[in-house]
Amino acid sequence: MQLLTFSMNDRRYGIDTRQIVEVLPLVSSRPLPRQPEEVLGVIRYRGQLLPAIDLGQIIAGRRCRDRLSTRTIVVQLASSENAVAAEPLIALVAEDVIGIVGAASPPSRPLTTAGPFGPLVELAGSAGSPEAAQLLAVDSILPEPQLTTLLGLAGSSPNVPTTKSDAVEPSS
Repeated sequence: MQLLTFSMNDRRYGIDTRQIVEVLPLVSSRPLPRQPEEVLGVIRYRGQLLPAIDLGQIIAGRRCRDRLSTRTIVVQLASSENAVAAEPLIALVAEDVIGIVGAASPPSRPLTTAGPFGPLVELAGSAGSPEAAQLLAVDSILPEPQLTTLLGLAGSSPNVPTTKSDAVEPSS
């Protein structure tokens, strides 16, 4: 298993790379009214609007800092049984993104959690002193009703004019 790892409050966290679509520099978001603090708003990504969620708020109770190592990570959620379209995408903002490392596979049982935190997994290449990262359950990053509402808001939002600060377009 491979993880994109990042650090927050001197702890390492990982996102399974099989769910990652793209890692971008920090993309500015447009706020959505009356949303909890962990919801930054929406970003424009390749012609569509995606909900943007601040992992700093979820993990540490504070916003991610605007640093060179802060990234916007576009992830694909597993489709639900009643989904009509392809698996939805969301954007996660994380600070101190370290890179991709190999990790021991988590226990064989499926990753089902009541919240965003999955099991601890041992990172490869930590000779002598094993290092671990807490796996994030991307599909459970927010409660399902809240995530469904956000995806609906992003999908039903009127076309927001694209500016250079919030646009990510395919490279030619």
